[in-house]
Amino acid sequence: MSEMRSLVARFKSCIWKRGGSTMEQHLFVLLCLTAAAASFFVVIPTNYLQHLPAYVNVCVAVFGGLALLLLIESTRERYHTTTLFFMFMALLNLIWFPNGASEGSLPCYFFCLLMYLPIFFRGRARWLPSLLTLVDAVALMVLELLFPEWVTPFHSEQDRIADNMVGFAVTALCCAVMLRTLLRGHETEQNRLVALNEELQRAVVERTAVEGALLQNQELLNSVIDGTTDAVWVKDISGRYLLFNAGACYMTGRRLEQVLGMDDHAVFPPEVALAVMQGDHEVLNGNQALTMERELKKGNGDSLVLEVIKGPLHNNQGEVVGLFGIGRDVTQSRRMAEELRLLNEELERRVLERTARLEAAMREQEAFSYSVSHDLRGPLRHINSYGSILLEEFGPALVPEARGYLERIRTSSKRMGDLIDDLLELSRIGRSELRRVEVSLSELAFGIGCKLQDADPARRVDFLIEPGLKVEGDRLLLELMLENLVGNAWKYSSIRERAMIEFGRRLHDGDEAFFIKDNGVGFDMAYQDKLFGAFQRLHGSEFEGTGIGLATVKRIVERHGGTVWANGVVDQGATVYFTLPRG
Repeated sequence: MSEMRSLVARFKSCIWKRGGSTMEQHLFVLLCLTAAAASFFVVIPTNYLQHLPAYVNVCVAVFGGLALLLLIESTRERYHTTTLFFMFMALLNLIWFPNGASEGSLPCYFFCLLMYLPIFFRGRARWLPSLLTLVDAVALMVLELLFPEWVTPFHSEQDRIADNMVGFAVTALCCAVMLRTLLRGHETEQNRLVALNEELQRAVVERTAVEGALLQNQELLNSVIDGTTDAVWVKDISGRYLLFNAGACYMTGRRLEQVLGMDDHAVFPPEVALAVMQGDHEVLNGNQALTMERELKKGNGDSLVLEVIKGPLHNNQGEVVGLFGIGRDVTQSRRMAEELRLLNEELERRVLERTARLEAAMREQEAFSYSVSHDLRGPLRHINSYGSILLEEFGPALVPEARGYLERIRTSSKRMGDLIDDLLELSRIGRSELRRVEVSLSELAFGIGCKLQDADPARRVDFLIEPGLKVEGDRLLLELMLENLVGNAWKYSSIRERAMIEFGRRLHDGDEAFFIKDNGVGFDMAYQDKLFGAFQRLHGSEFEGTGIGLATVKRIVERHGGTVWANGVVDQGATVYFTLPRG
């Protein structure tokens, strides 16, 4: 809007001032230069050749000098246009009679004065010099008629003609300078006016478009304000409503015409109105937005809980001129929050009850583990001990079949003891607390391989262990996991004259996975779902084991948040993969 006003002001300035003073200043400089040059280089030499009185040349020389002074002043941004006018008029009066009066060229110079006036004078200031010029010319003519003896005639007709020609040439030159400058200035200003007019038209079009967009935005804003279910209102500084949307009318039970221009006493009961007005004063005095909750009675008697946001309104100067408010019905959300709080309390109570039951179950499990560890181990030790005694003391007397039965009894009791140990270990894995530290799987695998090789030095096994494999986890559990995995690879590759066990890392579906690979008996992939279950064995009694090892591995990996799986081919070996998240 301010740019539009500025453009209109510029347009008016160009119309009424005709381009300002730039053209006039330039013309004034040209006239001073022309007057000085014509005085010294044209008029004075011509007067000298015509044998005019020296008094005339002195006056012309003084005029030329003063014109130079005015020219110098113009270089300092001082333009004495009125001074030049009166200097020229004074010169004409001083040399009128000595220079042949009306018979000479002096009447021509009055045309320069008459043309000079409308260019450099404005309004009423133009008419007085014009009148003065006409009166002066008439007065000189009258004096010449009354006192012809005052006139100094030319020495010859040739001198008179020459003087008239010089006067006409100088006058024509000055008038041409003024006319050319005026025409150029007029053309320049005409172009400027055309450009400004086009710019003004563009500005008008843009302003029309902006006003249309503003009107459309205003309509959209009004649609949004009236369409929202929230209450929206605006008040002036005295608390009278300027805007009250449909949501506010619905919540208060008031019609729009009952509210606009009124204060809170027309909308709420007295005690509520006082509280609302007090909140308004806090917003206006503090000059900041406030959020509060307020309970409101609808027209039908229902209660509403409103979450209200109030804030100050400012004008362009930053002064507070009113306030706005937005009220949202949070009755349902508050009711749901209360119900959620009650549900949380109920959930916490149930969690405590279930935690108590879980702790009791864990205590029962610990008691069972203790019973298994102590009560079952005793009979197994007795069976194993008495079987050993029978073999040692009565072995020679027993038939071979009886000794075979005793050996089976001892083997079965030992296997059952190992099975109990594995079950207890599997149970302990689920209850133990993880102590996460940085663990080098490469070092653990290397140590386990060394132990296995020391226990059976006759076997030829090549261990390929990738260095630098590190994770974060429980060191004891991860070591137990690797003992089972490396132990299985050692066990099931015993059929090879030269076994190979590899431990490394590769990408699987974009994630990092560790693997332990052997070239042993392998397994049928049709039974891979049973591989990690407890007591699930895919091989016969030719390989020792209780069927708990891989179940233990799965329990450890899952406690660390990873996954485990295996691939195998019968008589070509097996590969067990597992993932362990970092950190």
